[in-house]
Amino acid sequence: MDFFTPGLVGSSRSSKILNEINNNNRISLKIKQKFTETNELTAHFLSSQLSEFSVELQQSLQDKGDLLILQESFQELYYSLNIENFKFNRVSSLSLKPLTSIYAPVKDIDIDSTVETKLNSINSSTNQLLNYYYIYLITLNLSNSLIYKTLELKSQNVYWEDLYNSRFSKFVYFVQISPIKLYEFGKTVYHHILDKFYLNVTYQSIRKALKAIFINTNPTISLVNISARTTYTWYKSAIRFIWKTPMNLINSEINGKIGQINQEIESNTAMIDTLIKLDLNDKESIFSSLETILSVKSSEKENARIFNILNGVVEFDSKYNSSIRKPSFLTRYWLLLMIVVLYGPSQSLNIYNNRYEIVQWVKHNLVDTTIGFFKNWLIKPITDMLNILRNDDDLTITSKESLRSDLDSLERMVLQFLDDEKITDVNKSQVHELIQNGDLTMLMNKYETEIRSPVKSLVRGSLIRSILIQIQKTKVDGGIAINGIDKLLKSQQLVFGIVSVSPSLIILYQFWNYLTTASPVIVNGKQVNIVCLKSLNNIENLLVLLNENKDSVTIENNYEGELLIEIINLIVSASLIIPKQLEKDWIRDLNELNNSNFDEKTKLELIRKIWNMYGHYFR
Repeated sequence: MDFFTPGLVGSSRSSKILNEINNNNRISLKIKQKFTETNELTAHFLSSQLSEFSVELQQSLQDKGDLLILQESFQELYYSLNIENFKFNRVSSLSLKPLTSIYAPVKDIDIDSTVETKLNSINSSTNQLLNYYYIYLITLNLSNSLIYKTLELKSQNVYWEDLYNSRFSKFVYFVQISPIKLYEFGKTVYHHILDKFYLNVTYQSIRKALKAIFINTNPTISLVNISARTTYTWYKSAIRFIWKTPMNLINSEINGKIGQINQEIESNTAMIDTLIKLDLNDKESIFSSLETILSVKSSEKENARIFNILNGVVEFDSKYNSSIRKPSFLTRYWLLLMIVVLYGPSQSLNIYNNRYEIVQWVKHNLVDTTIGFFKNWLIKPITDMLNILRNDDDLTITSKESLRSDLDSLERMVLQFLDDEKITDVNKSQVHELIQNGDLTMLMNKYETEIRSPVKSLVRGSLIRSILIQIQKTKVDGGIAINGIDKLLKSQQLVFGIVSVSPSLIILYQFWNYLTTASPVIVNGKQVNIVCLKSLNNIENLLVLLNENKDSVTIENNYEGELLIEIINLIVSASLIIPKQLEKDWIRDLNELNNSNFDEKTKLELIRKIWNMYGHYFR
């Protein structure tokens, strides 16, 4: 179980993730368009209206203080945003803290729109442009913060769910947090002990329990009752209770964290849904929505309202719920660090002193074994197969010359025997043909005759010659049989070569598949393809719900906010799975699901297209 960086956590935010949020976010795209329009108004204001009255403004003294404050704040904002070379991604990553100090001097300025003077017109235009920029900056920063925090929460939710689904992970987590829990328990007990009333109540409870057991009741019966309980079943139940208690505590804690995370996700998606439905042309609607989301007090003055909302966003952006985060590094690895501190120096010294033996062991068991495998079980069998194909290697059990010499010797022995026995009814050519066919009928007839008088035939020597000839015949038959086996083996030499090299090739093939097959991508202890499959499934479910409730005006839901979060989360999570060649198409298809110009049926068709096109990357 890897507890290292399970999600998007920490105070510093990833610029890559922020860029993904800005590029695939309906709220950001609307604000980007408003920034473009405001930049055009600013350029027009600076080039025409302000320059036209610059001389008169310098000569006028009325309300010049407000003008200087507005001009100074607007100038600082102008250069902070680099409006001349405006880049939306850069603006979206700006922190609102330094911008708060820029707006602070103008928070108490109230332009009277009923006074129609050129100076008042300049003040009003400057203040209006300044407020527009801050409204869009606040909305953009708040939406990015909400989306980013929701992505963090979803990542943390995956972390705690994976932890909950693994007994081993829960046991490791229990070991990790044990010192903190013991410290908190000891601290609580210590504070209670200091409380005399609590100590007195504890003492009285223990005294009454002991009295009830050993004094008010019969001690013998009490001891019998106690001994009766100490059976195997009782011990088994006690051990089970002791074993399950830590796991039950961990389950309860994890369930509480998951429930808290889900509540925050639901709250954030409701806020995001409000921002999606926000009308950026209605300033009052923007103010009321932002004040509701941030729970800030309203004000009569527009500048004061913006300043309050600005501070609210800064405060909201800095809030992090540490209770649902992963344990700290020291909490996760205290046991490992303790082992390293206690045994690291001595074991390092042992490793150094035995370095040559370790190298020799590695060489003998790893290097030599690997080399031997390739030489003896891969290269040599393949070389033998090639020799078979080239006929360089003649694998034989017996030689042809040996069989031929035995057969010729048998033929001469038979001919000599027939000549000595005056058998003339067969010629040499017939004898040669019969011996080649393995037929010794003429000899066997003579043998059958002689065996009737074995003593006489034995004295004459003909019986012994017949027996020796038959022995030679047996030898020839054995040679012929071995020669047949030899031919059979030669015909199967290539098969034997393939069989001998097959195990090695199978091992190498499986090892190569292990190295090259696209295994599930696991990042920070999370299986990315499972996270993507869940996001795709959630997107389809949300589109189905939107399609069912499209005609209902009474049901309030946050489906659009949840849909936006799931799309951005899927884009961020799938960046390691989707090939680079398909990345633009992938992002474009997902953004079409968030296109307000498409109806729900079209979006459902798009999600089916996404399943068909990219689904196999997540399986």
